[in-house]
Amino acid sequence: MFPLGKFINGKRGNVTTLWVTGLPAFMMMFMFLASLAVVWMTHSTSQVAADSASLAATKKLDQIVQEEQQRRMNAVMAQNRGKEPGDPGYVDPYYAVLGTPQKRQYFMESVVAGHKAELISTIRSYSKKNGGGVHGKIRLSKHGRVEVVIKTKFEPPIFKEDFKNTQVQGSGTGPRREYLSWVKEGSIQVVF
Repeated sequence: MFPLGKFINGKRGNVTTLWVTGLPAFMMMFMFLASLAVVWMTHSTSQVAADSASLAATKKLDQIVQEEQQRRMNAVMAQNRGKEPGDPGYVDPYYAVLGTPQKRQYFMESVVAGHKAELISTIRSYSKKNGGGVHGKIRLSKHGRVEVVIKTKFEPPIFKEDFKNTQVQGSGTGPRREYLSWVKEGSIQVVF
């Protein structure tokens, strides 16, 4: 048996020997902490990308919803052909397009479905500008807001093979909009 007490109490080279034997443990701990720092930075990048993408998506939806609402109401007004409110056969344009909760839900579903490619393109553009990934999800509505989830590839300093298909996600919500309150919570989702 090796006398450990005699080895530790020895005078010459004791500190160097302990330091050299402990070095691999310190290196592993350092690499683990570095990996945690990379996870945190990747999540932060995803979060910033998702926040900017949600703002851009809200702005794009503002434009699309306004144009589509106006287009559909103009089509109803064209069907009225000179009829005034109160005349037989007159259809109220607002009621025809957005008059009930079901019509408002359908309106938003059809607007998002019809302009899905535009929304995805806008979100990907802003996500790339801010260092995020190109995959994620758009969710309408979250408390009257657009929620965007961005997934960014995780590239750790160690164990790269173990984490080769791992992604870190961040989410962001845009500003509150009245037209987003028409949508049932989480009922419209677009995965890209």
